[in-house]
Parts: sequence; structure tokens; C-alpha cells
Amino acid sequence: MNQQQQDLMIDLVSHRISKDCFLESLFKRGDIPEDYLRAELETALEIKDADSLECLLIFGAVFGFTQGCADVLCRLLVEDWHFSHENIARELKVFRYLGAVDYLFKTALTCYPYIASEHALGVKCIYALHEIGTDKAREKLQLLAKVDNAEMSECARRLLARV
Repeated sequence: MNQQQQDLMIDLVSHRISKDCFLESLFKRGDIPEDYLRAELETALEIKDADSLECLLIFGAVFGFTQGCADVLCRLLVEDWHFSHENIARELKVFRYLGAVDYLFKTALTCYPYIASEHALGVKCIYALHEIGTDKAREKLQLLAKVDNAEMSECARRLLARV
């Protein structure tokens, strides 16, 4: 997203413009191109644009993510140049994307200094793994149930007990 598009997104979330006005300003005829969000996420990943990524995640939350976004969201989850890890983990929970298991596990064990709580991101990843629910996801939850972080290990154990 360029600066003008980012400014439009800020206007939208600040309720200075409507969704329809936002879409008409961004796209001819107001229709979102089929692969728009995935392509924009790929571009943000390629050029490491944290501001664009943040706006694109808002765009996806407002207008919906397509299934095609899941893979690029996984790749973005393990990057360290942005500040949107918790938002991405939350979206991957909704997707229940089978390909996210290893990314979520790796991220659950990663500490980003910008996140105030050392376990908040890990817990979001644990919930996303639980939602995926495959054998591989349960294996990762079993490993997370043994980590040296009381809140994360307790969360993983509690969710495993529900299966």
C-alpha cells in the first residue's frame, strides 16, 4: 500500500469515510480485485514494509481475508521486521490453515521485545494450533505443554485436555 492508500485506511478506521467511499477511492467501480490482498501482502513481505503490513491486516479484518492469504501470513509470522505478529496469529487461528503448524510453533517460542507480555504471542499461537486440530498440531501442543513458561504450558495442557 502506498502512503495515499494507508491514509485512506486511517480515514476508514477513524470513521471519516465509509467503507463504500474507501473502496471507491481505492478501486475503480469499488470492487476489490480477486487477488488484491494476497498480492499486497506479498509485496509488503518482499520490501519489508511494516506500515503497509499493518494497514493490510486492517483491510483483511474489515473486508475479509481470502484463503490464498494464509501462506503469506505464515511467512510474515516468522519475520522480525514488523510489529504485527499477534494480529497475524489471530488471523491464522481463524483460517485453521494446516500449513501454519510449524510457523505457529516456531513463533510461540520466539520472544519479540516489542510485545509487553512474554507469553501473549505464544498463547495466541497455542490457540491457533488447537483450532487447527491435526495430529501434527497436537504434537506441537504437547511440546509447548512442556516449555518453561507457566502460562504457555498451562494453556497448552488445558487445550490438549479438551481434545
